[in-house]
Amino acid sequence: MSRTPTTLDADTAAFIQRRVSICAAGRNAANEPTAARAYGCRVSADRSTLTVYVLRSQATALIDAVEANGQVAVVFSRPTTNRTIQLKGSDARVRRGEAGDVQAIAEWVGSFVVEVAELGFNAPFVHAVCATQPGDVVAITFTPTDGFAQTPGPGAGARLEPARAASP
Repeated sequence: MSRTPTTLDADTAAFIQRRVSICAAGRNAANEPTAARAYGCRVSADRSTLTVYVLRSQATALIDAVEANGQVAVVFSRPTTNRTIQLKGSDARVRRGEAGDVQAIAEWVGSFVVEVAELGFNAPFVHAVCATQPGDVVAITFTPTDGFAQTPGPGAGARLEPARAASP
């Protein structure tokens, strides 16, 4: 079943690109789940697509699943507040990392260092956990068709409303 693309609102687009822990997931032909840590997110200028970055060395099963069926779910969670959202898509495509992707990852790591410093994690630790090699970076780009609030509490699981066109 095809779903209508969801254009992200400005707040959601800003939220998913900075200071969040990111996990991407998929499923293979046998419906077995696979997941991997993602290292940053970039939202398109029109907020209709997003790209997350995984490492081939850590995410081979996920990459294979996404290449096979185009389905992906990505969870974004801010550690200091537990604000969490999940975005899903069914048109995901995979490509090798490029120079601009390495810059996006570096920006995300820098923002994540600031976020988890509030929880007592120092920069050398975060840089070690989030170390990437340019040749290992893989980009997964998709159009969100479903979005859900996943912050623990009474609103968890609520569908995110698509953004409306901003007035000039």
